[in-house]
Amino acid sequence: MTTIDNLWRQLGAPHNPALLPPHFVKSTLPRMGGMVVTLQRDDQLAGIGLLFPRAMASDGMRSYTLRLHEIDQRLSDELVHAALAPTPVRIYRPSDGTTFAPPTPRPAGVWIGLPQAADLPAIAALYRAVWDSQPYPTDLFSAEFGPGTALVATVDGQLAGFLLGFLRFGGAPNAPNELAIESQVMAVDPVYRQHGIATRLKRAQANDALARGLRCIQWTVDPLQLPNALLNFNRLHAIAGAFARGYYPVHNALNLVTASRFIITWLPASAHGRLGLVDGGERPALADLPGVAVLNDGPKLMPAPNDPPYIAIAIPPGWTELQRRDLAQATAWRDATDAIFAEWVGWEAGKYVIYAVAHDQAGNHYLIGRPAGSWVWEEYS
Repeated sequence: MTTIDNLWRQLGAPHNPALLPPHFVKSTLPRMGGMVVTLQRDDQLAGIGLLFPRAMASDGMRSYTLRLHEIDQRLSDELVHAALAPTPVRIYRPSDGTTFAPPTPRPAGVWIGLPQAADLPAIAALYRAVWDSQPYPTDLFSAEFGPGTALVATVDGQLAGFLLGFLRFGGAPNAPNELAIESQVMAVDPVYRQHGIATRLKRAQANDALARGLRCIQWTVDPLQLPNALLNFNRLHAIAGAFARGYYPVHNALNLVTASRFIITWLPASAHGRLGLVDGGERPALADLPGVAVLNDGPKLMPAPNDPPYIAIAIPPGWTELQRRDLAQATAWRDATDAIFAEWVGWEAGKYVIYAVAHDQAGNHYLIGRPAGSWVWEEYS
């Protein structure tokens, strides 16, 4: 981790807008099959690059897009290819990202489509407004970089949200060697959050992925954010079969305590996942789940029977506000739920996959899990 920080400082961090956030480079890039490489010339550091997954051949050969940051002077393509041989790479420099959708007017109402160059300042501003930190470089939306997903949402022509994703290797528990999508960052302007824009952006992403033969989309999410849980599980029918405590080494307005994450997997070609492509998401009642084991009462852990048919984990109603109002209480919630997720959530036999949000008569909300198994990918075609 210290190495990444040192390399980024040599590239002008935190004042170089062409750099991706270091927490992404440390956490998500390696998980999606990417790598950080350094290039030497005359025994001196001459370049730093990020290898982004690009394609996977039928023989399993992986190829990459090299996002290259040069130090002092431009490196010849021949030198770069020779240094990385035999790995197939397409060299991309941030200044290459110049091609976006043609500058045409958007229709009235909600519209989802490809970003135009004129959208880029508004994308960066919306990111800063949501996360209060340096945004992802907007050249990542360009045709030259070739992201896994590049979408914007407009309402009556005004930018209302965006979604950026990368290509990744693997992701689905039954297809670890397929090319998939890492859905990295999505933001919706609070002014437009009653328009279903997040759902529309995600569904557009999934339909585009399926049209390209990509059957798995992954992303990470704070498991205690109720609005995100309702979107991911009840509307999109995504699932969580993996958990990482302290996934991001970051603190910001949305992460005042340990930034733990679910690894969300959406399989929109599966019987379960394809339900998320249409409206009709349900919010089940806890009483409708026979034999459900409730694993916590707020931050207090509860005893559980062996092998229950369902598990339920209570989450706070306003996680962001709780962190700001009572940091000690928020830390207690995080520690308790982290312990539950680490013990119970997983793809393997004997573990549980989170798939829904339920409520009780008092209006409390619970993440619901059922035993892991082939139901996750049935009819995956």
